[in-house]
Amino acid sequence: MDIRYINTTVICAVFMCVLLSCGVKRRDADKNVAPADVQLVNPALPGDNPDPSIIRIGKVYYATSTTNEWAPYFTIYKSVDLKNWVLVNHVFPEGFKDMKDQWGENNFWASELAYDAKQHRIYAYYTAHNRKVKGNPGLQCGVAWIDANKIETGKFTDNGPVIIEDDCGAIDAFEFQDKGKIYAFWKNDGNGCGKESWIWVQEINESRTKLLGEKRKVYTNSQPWETSLVEGACFFRMGEYIYSLYAVGGCCDAKCNYKTGIARTKDLAGGKWEKYDKNPVMVSNERWNCPGHGTVVESADHRFFMLYHAFNKNYDVFVGREGILEELKTGPDGWPVLHNATIPNRPKAELDFYDDFKKDNKLNLAWQWPSKLPKPDVNFNKGLHLVSTNQNHELGTFLGQYIKTVNFSISTKVTLTEAQSGLCFAGAIFKSKWPGELGGIGITAAEDGITVYNNLEGKYLVLKQVKEQSHGLIELKMQISGGGKLIDFFYKKPQLEWVKFHTATFDAPKYAPWGMGYRAGIVAKGSGQKAFFNSFELKNN
Repeated sequence: MDIRYINTTVICAVFMCVLLSCGVKRRDADKNVAPADVQLVNPALPGDNPDPSIIRIGKVYYATSTTNEWAPYFTIYKSVDLKNWVLVNHVFPEGFKDMKDQWGENNFWASELAYDAKQHRIYAYYTAHNRKVKGNPGLQCGVAWIDANKIETGKFTDNGPVIIEDDCGAIDAFEFQDKGKIYAFWKNDGNGCGKESWIWVQEINESRTKLLGEKRKVYTNSQPWETSLVEGACFFRMGEYIYSLYAVGGCCDAKCNYKTGIARTKDLAGGKWEKYDKNPVMVSNERWNCPGHGTVVESADHRFFMLYHAFNKNYDVFVGREGILEELKTGPDGWPVLHNATIPNRPKAELDFYDDFKKDNKLNLAWQWPSKLPKPDVNFNKGLHLVSTNQNHELGTFLGQYIKTVNFSISTKVTLTEAQSGLCFAGAIFKSKWPGELGGIGITAAEDGITVYNNLEGKYLVLKQVKEQSHGLIELKMQISGGGKLIDFFYKKPQLEWVKFHTATFDAPKYAPWGMGYRAGIVAKGSGQKAFFNSFELKNN
């Protein structure tokens, strides 16, 4: 993904984050603890969940997030208490095959959920790059929909791209309903082509297939603290005003400077937008870096919460931007403010993952694959059978998932076959053309021996190998420590102890994908043979 694109998306995220809980600099010592009546657990969405969006239908909350260069596209999470979230679906579970005319190629950003009570439908606005259009104009905003009662198990119907900017492209779409009209907001990606970036608005029809009337400018970067762009704008009504949170700055890497601001108006149809004179309302603090781009939701008891993203400073950028939730309240001057007391308090045990493939009959929703590739060929029969390939620069077929800390272990139990079956810690090929150009380091085992490999420089290299004929089961393990910078490789044969096979130092910053966190998972290298996995575990230390 182009840096310029990510910066815009992130900026939006920051600005959302600002108001709701991303965590601004502390002003008062007594803000170190959240109010007693707000018992939230953060990160609400652990792991790489940028640009989150949240809605409420009755007593149930649904959230979504950017998936960048990974499929399935656009998560769907569910919660009934704002503390415990479960991944229940994706907008496009099969990746590009679920999109109208398979129009999207990459840059799967900024999904936003909107509920239409009259239709009892949920709409998902999203950004993708049209495979038929080169450069910035290929960034377009699509809309998909689903009956609300099918959100957890059904499939969205894609309307395809609806918001198109022929000049610099369109990203970060957001819907707001007011006085019987439906408005679509978006950002023109001017910073990506040397022009001004604005938040725009235009009416959209009830089926969300066509914009109506003329588009209008809402606001741009006009205050001294704002950088070269605005993005990630969300809108909500509180009292007599409609408020907008927005992000500015660079969003997505170790040099990010994302910040969040707020503006308001009394008249959405044509009123003037007033920016807060105390902006920015949210910036980096001692716990979170570059907060922003989120959405505000009103609870059934009329409290307001913001879900936004930020980097955990203890993890650098290796985990990615996580979903943070905080309550928003009105300050003495009438503007919505945050407690600015968000702490990373989710127990690490809740971040662990175990998959017993012998009990599965379908792929767990946590598993992902590179966005430009079709879904890997898998089936289940007393374990996971994964068809091997030499794709991904000879890495093989990869299924991965978010890492949620930077010190953890992954392990798998495989039944040996001709295919090289094993584990992979995955990032981006060095100097790759796009962040989804997958590379990795890992350990595999086959009937003819054990191999430790690395293809993160674009060429498959064997770091250590032992050739020996074996059959039956073998366990493999990778221990990542030192904040992601040291990796130990182990194997274990039945009834024997673990054997440390190899140790490698790892340059974690070098291969961190732009705008994304690392992934950890399983790999099958070969030419069509099936790899046979019995289980997988990710355990955080």
